[in-house]
Amino acid sequence: MRGQSSAEMMILVGAILVAVASLLYLGAGGNEMETVKSAARAGAENAIADIDAEYGCEIIIEEVGVDAGTITIYVNVRGGPPPDDQTIRDNIRASALKYIYQAVVGFFPENAEPVKTGYYTYDVNVEIRRVTK
Repeated sequence: MRGQSSAEMMILVGAILVAVASLLYLGAGGNEMETVKSAARAGAENAIADIDAEYGCEIIIEEVGVDAGTITIYVNVRGGPPPDDQTIRDNIRASALKYIYQAVVGFFPENAEPVKTGYYTYDVNVEIRRVTK
């Protein structure tokens, strides 16, 4: 009976394939989350550089958090004649969403909108804390 595979061997190979496929799926989701988080930070830093140059204030990113596709960027604003909070929020959010889209799709979009992938629909919130003397 050469060349025949036993039922036990087929079950073992099937179980291994299922385990590897599930680990691959979970690993790809974790990698996507880190890529999106990094892209959101890069987009926020780009918007902050523009705001700093225009208004002369200092904006620092404290933290970038992710919760089920919602990315929250916490920033400190200090010094200079700062713009209103809504201007800061809108600029950072739009730039972060464009960078996320570029990281996922490969090119920058014309309009900033939430980015849908196979795992999540990514959106950005900006939390501002003003520091004054």
